[in-house]
Amino acid sequence: MADGTSDANPVFGLEQHGFDHIPEAERTMTLRDLAFFWVGANAYLFFFTVGVIAFGLGLTVWQAIIAVLLGNALFGYIGWASIAGVRAGLPTMTLTRAAYGVRGNRANGVLAWVTSVAFEAINTVFGVFAVAALLPVLGWTGAGDAGKVIALVVVFFLSAGIAVLGHATMIWVQRIFAVLLVVTLAIVFVYTIGGVDWGAGPKEPLSTSATVAAILIGAGVVASGPLSYLFNASDWPRYLPSATPARSIFWTVVTSAGIIAAALGIMGVILSSRGDVSDPVGGVRAFVPDWLFVIYAIAAIGGAVANNVVTFYASGLVLQSVGVPLRRYQATMVDTTVATLLVVYVVFISESFTTVVNDFLSLLVVWIAPFGGVWLADGMLRRWQYDPVDIHAVDAGPAGRYWGRGGVNVAGFVALAAGVVVCLLTVNAPIYQGPISKALSDADLSWILGLPVSALTYVAIARRTVRAEDTAVPLEHVRAADARGEVGAIHDSVLAGES
Repeated sequence: MADGTSDANPVFGLEQHGFDHIPEAERTMTLRDLAFFWVGANAYLFFFTVGVIAFGLGLTVWQAIIAVLLGNALFGYIGWASIAGVRAGLPTMTLTRAAYGVRGNRANGVLAWVTSVAFEAINTVFGVFAVAALLPVLGWTGAGDAGKVIALVVVFFLSAGIAVLGHATMIWVQRIFAVLLVVTLAIVFVYTIGGVDWGAGPKEPLSTSATVAAILIGAGVVASGPLSYLFNASDWPRYLPSATPARSIFWTVVTSAGIIAAALGIMGVILSSRGDVSDPVGGVRAFVPDWLFVIYAIAAIGGAVANNVVTFYASGLVLQSVGVPLRRYQATMVDTTVATLLVVYVVFISESFTTVVNDFLSLLVVWIAPFGGVWLADGMLRRWQYDPVDIHAVDAGPAGRYWGRGGVNVAGFVALAAGVVVCLLTVNAPIYQGPISKALSDADLSWILGLPVSALTYVAIARRTVRAEDTAVPLEHVRAADARGEVGAIHDSVLAGES
């Protein structure tokens, strides 16, 4: 259909696909849709907060901006990962079964789901902060906990409602979010940038080695943003036609996702130089008039919803890939419940939101970067070609193309372990520091080394095996996948016993 939807994926209707293969006839998404999607998804205050964290490491404004730009350069990996979804027509945590085994990948699926829920909680906290800061400006000065509860309900209801409907609705709504959020944030940026002291920094400048280390630590925190998409980057572009040029996919993702993220990070840096913005919403009020703050707070709420929508959607697919016998809307309800508990902890119990975010993000890279390196290397060896039937054959035994040993691809986990070890040796997190990081004046290299180490290790030990598996996908399998759609993949595989 010309509007970018199909009967199985209608706007404001229930999408009929889950973690199964998207037939070519239904791939009506466009690169423009993908660009709007990424701008809407990243126009939220997470990327503002990592800029605040970077400046808080004792850097000058310009040094912190360098850290922001370095960290966001890793959106190149996400552009690369997006090609997989287009070529395969599969979401990430389904196609990664080829790299880790159709059963072995469940361990990664569990970690991916936990990460999704954590980001859902973080996104919602941004929305809660926005509502809490907005209500006094609108006249409700005694909102207190009642205002926070209202915010929780509003953000979760909007996020879950859109995510339940599915891909086409999500893409349609993201167009609106993208335009409104970018315009609002641009106005705030222009309004506040004039008062920035570009020479601002710590009273006692860091030594050269300490400065380099701080930049690398800050860049690592920022890089956790793009790296966090390594378990779901293929989920959204899989509705693009499979023949879409790889270069167009890559640059569409890198520019639309990376520029808005970098701009918000820089905004976090420059406002941190002017005052305390550890509360990324309320802290901005001191720098803008009330009318603009109201718009900014509403945009912050919208940004929380926009990113939560895509996270809820992806986490539902993750649960299905793990083998949990749930439909997408049921998985969304599970996510909502668990994320709510986390939000209650952060909002009503935890003393420092920024500390919670920093602790979580600083260790996320230890798993997710090596995980991404393995499946990206595997996909390149396979030329992004996957058998849409065998990828779901969790009980196929040795005859299955992606079976490995007992359903586990040992090479994938060996390469993953290599990357994790390197990350543990080189990471500098608030709650753990590796010995190599200590030896290098506290520099954090985990976000740089984890992915390429695991990727190169996988290529070295799995190249021959993967190429032996890389026979042509049977045409009857493609036709079967096209014909089965959601009914086949969900009913035949999951609800009937794939788990």
